[in-house]
Amino acid sequence: MSFAWSGRHALLALVAAGVLGMGIASGMLSTRLASPRSHAVAGRPVPAVTAPTAGQPTAVASPDHWWKPLPTATAAFQPALLVIEKLRVLAPIEVKGLDARNVMEAPDRPTDAAWYRFTARPGSGSNAVFSGHRDFGQAGTPAIFSHLDQLGPGDAIAVVSDRQTQILYRVTKTWDYSVTNIPMEQVLAADPGDEVTLITTSGTYVRGGYDHRLVVRAVRTS
Repeated sequence: MSFAWSGRHALLALVAAGVLGMGIASGMLSTRLASPRSHAVAGRPVPAVTAPTAGQPTAVASPDHWWKPLPTATAAFQPALLVIEKLRVLAPIEVKGLDARNVMEAPDRPTDAAWYRFTARPGSGSNAVFSGHRDFGQAGTPAIFSHLDQLGPGDAIAVVSDRQTQILYRVTKTWDYSVTNIPMEQVLAADPGDEVTLITTSGTYVRGGYDHRLVVRAVRTS
């Protein structure tokens, strides 16, 4: 499903203006517009995280070189795979939207990321928004974004199409928001220029959910 620019802007405004939730990692996110509490995170070494194997395309991964760079995409595309080399993340993409309560749908599996069809396609000159689980299930098993807080400015993110082409992005900034103060209008903003935004839970687990959300923004480099 695609939206004309006017329709997409109207939908983003509707989403951001209301009370919005995101069911991620056993909790519901309620948001309202407010001033952000933000910080830039310096890059630093992190321990390797085992890449998920479910849905992993053998054309771009091998035991000796788990990620092989692909040709650069020449047109906008619906994303098929999210790659974060620093964190050893290789995540198939689920296409998601809003549920009947205007809640952003979370990925069904801990190995997957969600891309929201009401945001931009990578390569279209705007903001493509993704989410992923920090942990999953009652046991709190680590999921693909369990180490997302270890990304910092300059770290690479690649988004891959089903035609085995990619667009490469570099992290510019991260934010850590209270669930009561997350400015969804800014998070979802259709800014000029190719960008990706990644969202996951953070903070402390209280009353059935985490009390913060981590947001990572990256801009296109190729």
